[in-house]
Parts: sequence; C-alpha cells; structure tokens
Amino acid sequence: MTGFRFIPRDISNLINEKTLTILNLRYDKISPEKVQHLANALQQCQTITTLYFHNNQIGPQGAQYLADALRQNQTITIVNLHANRIGSQGVQYLGNALQQNKTLTTLDLWDNQIGDQGVQYLVNGLHENKTLTTLDIGNNAISDQGARYLFNVLLKNRTLIKLYVSHNKITDKGAQYLFIALEHNKTLVTLNLRFNQISAIEKKEFSAIHSANSGMELIL
Repeated sequence: MTGFRFIPRDISNLINEKTLTILNLRYDKISPEKVQHLANALQQCQTITTLYFHNNQIGPQGAQYLADALRQNQTITIVNLHANRIGSQGVQYLGNALQQNKTLTTLDLWDNQIGDQGVQYLVNGLHENKTLTTLDIGNNAISDQGARYLFNVLLKNRTLIKLYVSHNKITDKGAQYLFIALEHNKTLVTLNLRFNQISAIEKKEFSAIHSANSGMELIL
C-alpha cells in the first residue's frame, strides 16, 4: 500500500500497518484536531517515509502537532506542507523540530505565509540539522531580510543541496547576500530565484557565478 485516505477510526490501523510507506492526505480538509491524532500515531509508526499534506490549511496548531511527531519519528524523509497557512508561528515549531530530527531530507513549505520571520526560524533549525537536503520556501512573501537570513545559513551549512525561493519579494539587495554566500558555498547544486524582484543586471551577475560553477543549476 502506498497511499492512505484519512478517516479517524483508521488511526490504530495506521500504527499497525506494515506496508504503508506514503501517506497521501492532499486536499482532505484535515482539521488541527485530526492532525493531532495522526501525529500521535506517526510517533510510533516505523514504515512511513513520505507525507503529502498539501492544501489542507492545518494552520500553526497543526504544524505544531506534526513537529512533535518529527521529533520522535525515525523514518519520515519527505514532508510536503504546500499551502497550509502555517505562518511564521507554525514554522517556528518545525524549525525547532529540525534541530532534533535526523531523518528528514525534503521539506516543502510553498505558499504558507511564513515571511522573513519564518525564514529566520528555519535557519535556526538548519544550523543544527545535518540531514535536510531540499527546502522549498517559494511564494511566502520573503523579502531582502529573509535573503539575509539565508545568507547566514548558506555560509555554514554543508548539507542543503536544493533551495527553492521563487515567487517572493527579493530585490537586488537580497540577491547580493545570496551572491556572496554562493562564492563560499560549494555544496548547493540548485537555487531557484524565479519571479522575484531582481533586476536584469543582477541576474547577469548571478549568471556569471553559474558559469564559474558549472555544477550548479541556477534558475532566474
């Protein structure tokens, strides 16, 4: 079995299911209360590796429950929370969980209204995390301040290899922070900055970096 449609009475079955690896709850209108029951089950589940939660609007409280599960679970590697309105508060819970989690490799937070404050919380978690390789924070109203936070983590982090920051509000000033960080970071292989507010001149400078680092995919 590779998928699961959430029904409250199935929680105990979820815990005991030995073949379930992908939990697909897209567009299921899950309430934070249901997320709490599910998160409690996930703390004990040792088979699920992938969670698809996008477009459920679980909010900050739902994110807190999932963060609690991620602190305990030792098998989940991919979490997709696309469009769940968790905000900066919800990301704070996830950022704290990242400091302890040792299995998560991919986190998709596209369209969650996290803003610059949310980026700061994520960066705090990434300073301690050694497993996350892919992070999508596109369409989150991130500005130059958020880019500055990313600058700080890219200078030191040697685990992250794919970073998606498209559809945000980063200008040339924020791009400069990332420009400098990329001169020192040699592990990032994909950086997506499409649909920000970066000028043609700045994009040209970024392209020059891309030419110098042929192993990197730069999406402008």
